[in-house]
Amino acid sequence: MKRDSIPREESSSNNAAARHEAGLSPSRRRFLRGVAGGGALGAAGLLAGCSGGSGSSGGTTITMGYQPFGTPYWSELVVKHGELIEKYTDELDGSYEVEWQSALQGSIIGNRMISGDNQAGYNGDMPTILALANEDRPINMIGLSGWSWGQQCNTVITPKDSGIEGPQDLDGADVGATTGACSHRFLLSLQEYEDISVNLVDQDVNTILANIGEGELDAGVMWEPNPTMGVVQQDVADWVVTGAPYDDPDIGALTMNQRFIDDYPDAALAVMKAELEAKHIMKTDPEQTVDLINQEADLEQYERATIEASLFEPIDVNPDTAKMEFATDLRQIEPAQELLEETAPNFLQDQGAIEQLPADERYSFGLLDDAASELESEVDWDPYDEEVSL
Repeated sequence: MKRDSIPREESSSNNAAARHEAGLSPSRRRFLRGVAGGGALGAAGLLAGCSGGSGSSGGTTITMGYQPFGTPYWSELVVKHGELIEKYTDELDGSYEVEWQSALQGSIIGNRMISGDNQAGYNGDMPTILALANEDRPINMIGLSGWSWGQQCNTVITPKDSGIEGPQDLDGADVGATTGACSHRFLLSLQEYEDISVNLVDQDVNTILANIGEGELDAGVMWEPNPTMGVVQQDVADWVVTGAPYDDPDIGALTMNQRFIDDYPDAALAVMKAELEAKHIMKTDPEQTVDLINQEADLEQYERATIEASLFEPIDVNPDTAKMEFATDLRQIEPAQELLEETAPNFLQDQGAIEQLPADERYSFGLLDDAASELESEVDWDPYDEEVSL
């Protein structure tokens, strides 16, 4: 019996970014290419995953896009290695298989979702907004994978003992950042907060970390776990500043194709139940959380202590700020809601990356409400528990 992929639709047009790049200024074109193509990681990211297809056994394949090299999305690894989607799809009629397709950067997952190759995916704020605003296929933001007060993506490190002690010392410095990513947005904001000007060096996160270790950059802005890799594991870097002093949050999001929700509502609900259970594990059992994340083959170079610190250990320049908040319901987290529904979309529209803001219905929480309601009678933990440190 043939295995069927969940249907993929043909895209009817190019996205808004490509249509309008020609009319932008050089600086805006540069930003736009970074967002749409994944910055320096674009070409490599396209080779990092595969599209869903047919297999030899019967059933339906759910394709999940994920980023193992992004701590803001590590609920994905708890779901993946805990086989939590399988736990809930096993209760359904019919046969389901889950296929995890990795990518080095969120723009790749966003493009796969727009093309129909991924039914759901984990992303940061910029790729999420681009996906929600696209005109080719309805894509919804259905929940947070996590958020923080700028401790996951809005982080700046410098070479160890560099003499840079605070953000004012970055004025005129060579600072590595991946154009179009959340870290790039924070670097632009940081220059406004502090009235400084830096020399942006557009590099992927691995190159930035290597150049920090070799002293080839004055500073780098990256998303976790690479900054902690440099500070904790390699001992070649120091923390300088994060988004916390500026109340500048960062987020990870779970997105899903509306077609998938409409055609496979029970499977879509199973994905959301899996996400809620992953959050419960992360909030209540750090050891199991690290055990599951540590199973990811792509993270074999990251020591257990690095994984643990990336999620749970506060940064020494903000010792009273939690490293990650394990929340799912965007509606209950005002700073994350403002970022994802206002700040990031307006920023991308101003940069010319999107023509129009995502429609209100693209922020869709019916699945979350239904999953939490059903889980309440099925589990011995509270699926509505979204207590966070605001």
